[in-house]
Amino acid sequence: MHVPVERAAGFETPETAKAGRPRVLVCVPRYLPGYKSGGPIRSVSNLVAQLGSRFEFYVVTRDRDAGDDISYPGITPGKWHQVGDTQVLYCSSIRPAILRRAYEEVRPNAVLLNSFHDTFTVVMLLLRRIGAFGRTPFVLAPRGEFSRGALRVKRWKKATYRSLAKALGLYNNLSWHVTTEYEKADLVRISPVWRLKADSIHIARGMSDALPAPGPDRRKQPGSVKLVFIARISEMKNLDFLLELLHEVDGNVEIDLFGPVAEKDEVYWKRCRHILDKLPANIRARYHGPVDHSAVPRLMRDHHFFVLPTRGENFCHSAVESLINGTPVLLSDQTPWRRLQESGAGFDLPLSERGAWISALQACVDMDDEIYAGYERGALDYSRRFSVAQAVEEHIAMFEAALDQKGHSGAADQDHRWSLWA
Repeated sequence: MHVPVERAAGFETPETAKAGRPRVLVCVPRYLPGYKSGGPIRSVSNLVAQLGSRFEFYVVTRDRDAGDDISYPGITPGKWHQVGDTQVLYCSSIRPAILRRAYEEVRPNAVLLNSFHDTFTVVMLLLRRIGAFGRTPFVLAPRGEFSRGALRVKRWKKATYRSLAKALGLYNNLSWHVTTEYEKADLVRISPVWRLKADSIHIARGMSDALPAPGPDRRKQPGSVKLVFIARISEMKNLDFLLELLHEVDGNVEIDLFGPVAEKDEVYWKRCRHILDKLPANIRARYHGPVDHSAVPRLMRDHHFFVLPTRGENFCHSAVESLINGTPVLLSDQTPWRRLQESGAGFDLPLSERGAWISALQACVDMDDEIYAGYERGALDYSRRFSVAQAVEEHIAMFEAALDQKGHSGAADQDHRWSLWA
């Protein structure tokens, strides 16, 4: 885990940093050393690690992990800290003044926003709308928020915001980062701008830092199975759907649940606990709370299948980690990882087909060691399609296209109407 180090006297500032690399200001809801928000943290940290030789990244984020009431140990909110090879500004509140200050100190050549709905994105785009950032190019990664399943969660609130944002033109004239053709289709379908230009959408697949964990070979006895669920406990991840299905499964099932519960998801977690309390005797379920990323590979190796009936993912780091460790997966068809059955790597199923889910879970219970070994091989074979080098090239192309926007003049070209927001 990266430990933040507060910037000391003489610490290199963006103004005195080595010239040559374009500067990118990244706004992300959570960052290292946080881990409870899962994929977005790892997506951005992997981006910074892989592209740091081509771009200077400066990250602005919250000063605490999801659900925490206090700041990360060792950090001072409102100050820049060195985290790995980048500098991070941790914020105790998301105010226009501090975001404008970060922009002034970094003077970025481009801004990367993560999440369509997060407060960082909304405030940054309101400032942009009144001219606070001149013609600095913006890139926005919606992180799967436009999938049909994601839009069903708090649908009216999200629909109202999209309509208002579209009327105000908040998302006009920026570049979009999607990770697959599926996510691109979702963006086009639900477009939050009046005229979405095809050349404004860039496909740059996710990057994983997953490595296989050492461990003894797994054995699989027919009639029993060990499942693992690793995700935030939220309506989006659809844990209640999975728990209800287990009522219909015969045989001995052990399922270990890992993931944080945010305050806003307490009502949902209460519903899940109610289902857990009523599971039949043949289903043994245990909730372990949040888990650090470093422990995930070993957890995958200790279970037969990773299960996630998610309503929508643009990458799904946990599934990638599972496959790289030879652990087959049981996923909804709302992730990029499709046609798993054909590859013998697991199952990807529509959430509307409850019977297919029950049949797949029962197959996981019933299979013997020989059949399971074939699924292990299938998972490892499937994992070979994850090319970090190709993903890096796609990200470089995306940033270079944004930087080449006609008329870009960087932070020097500013409209000081922003001061009304300070």
